[in-house]
Amino acid sequence: MTADGETPLADFDGLRKRHVCTRAQLAIVEAENVRHAVIRYLVAQPSRRIAPFDFGWMLRLHAEMFGEVWSWAGRIRSIHLSIGSDPGHIAEHLAQLCDDIHGREPYLPDLLEQAVLIHHRAVQIHPFRNGNGRWARMLSNIWLRVHQQPLVEWPATIGGESPIRAEYLAALRSADSHDLKALLALHLRHQPRDEP
Repeated sequence: MTADGETPLADFDGLRKRHVCTRAQLAIVEAENVRHAVIRYLVAQPSRRIAPFDFGWMLRLHAEMFGEVWSWAGRIRSIHLSIGSDPGHIAEHLAQLCDDIHGREPYLPDLLEQAVLIHHRAVQIHPFRNGNGRWARMLSNIWLRVHQQPLVEWPATIGGESPIRAEYLAALRSADSHDLKALLALHLRHQPRDEP
């Protein structure tokens, strides 16, 4: 059964790990793959060369996070989902997000607000078959790390029985209506203040 706000899996189509039969097993192998991206981008400050926030890098980031698990990782989806941009407009919307990121950087001084905007827009576009929320949260955290800001420490599991799942989805829906307060508040609540 698919949880509210969760992209359904089509019989695990494209799964590289043949031993995976359940969502619990899938969560484990995905978490291990994502851990490699965490080490690459969040342990130390990445340079703009490593994390340029351009179109190609955004696709590569998803592949780095999920490529050992899914054959379609890092490729723009061609299927329609109940959420996200129409497949024919995903590339255009993702390119616009990249332009917006670089265009607003000098003019929007609050870096956490920039990260929230990146997070929301990435989820809203929903460019991939799955992993969009985790990818969007990683994007926003990399943005914070590039700018030497504290990371947002999201609860370990956003899917399933996460204690903040309903609040998180409600905040994203409010952001869809141009009200970022709830999503910004969630980011603030999960961002430690004693980190450099």
